[in-house]
Amino acid sequence: MKIIITGATGFVGGEVVRQAIADTRITHAFVLTRKPLPDEFAKNEKVTVIEHKDFSSYPPELLEQLVGAEGCVWAIGGRAYQFPDLETAKKVSINYTIAGAKAFLEVLAPKLPEPQKFRFVFCSGKYAEWDQNKSLFMFKDTRLIKGQVEKSLCELADANKDKLEVWAVRPSAITKRHAPLINSIALISVDRLAKAMLKIVIEGYQNRIVELHELVKM
Repeated sequence: MKIIITGATGFVGGEVVRQAIADTRITHAFVLTRKPLPDEFAKNEKVTVIEHKDFSSYPPELLEQLVGAEGCVWAIGGRAYQFPDLETAKKVSINYTIAGAKAFLEVLAPKLPEPQKFRFVFCSGKYAEWDQNKSLFMFKDTRLIKGQVEKSLCELADANKDKLEVWAVRPSAITKRHAPLINSIALISVDRLAKAMLKIVIEGYQNRIVELHELVKM
């Protein structure tokens, strides 16, 4: 399977690339990134690194390089407080994600053999909230942003049931690679999370919203 990976310079996205290289079911990974990647990724024959500066826009020449991709693991984003301001957090987490999903739906999905659908796996977060008017006391901005992305992706898939499938995974605290699961209710190691997202993009999954307790069992 050929897939697209974003967020590869980050903690989660970088591990997705590493696990994709190791997974024999992944034949190629197109990595969209704003910055150069380490040689261990960039020089691997399974990886095509495409430097892309504006994740709100997908020109034809870029999408042409991605033809043949059957799915995407989207790992751009983070907690709202990690950004300079709320507006930037929303732009990166919401606008970029939906722009990417729409571009892949419009250009890449139709090129797949019927009845195959393009698969989009979004790295969300525990307690993401769809109701944008709900009063929240902990991590309000992050939870509402993640919830808005989840809802928008699901609406996009519902409107294009013959072309697009989406999933949102909801990890909580993410630990370093190979860390023991001291408490699986709250923790997941980054390698286990990456493997779970790859498993979903390859095989699909019964639930669109994939909670932490499901991820740790994959």
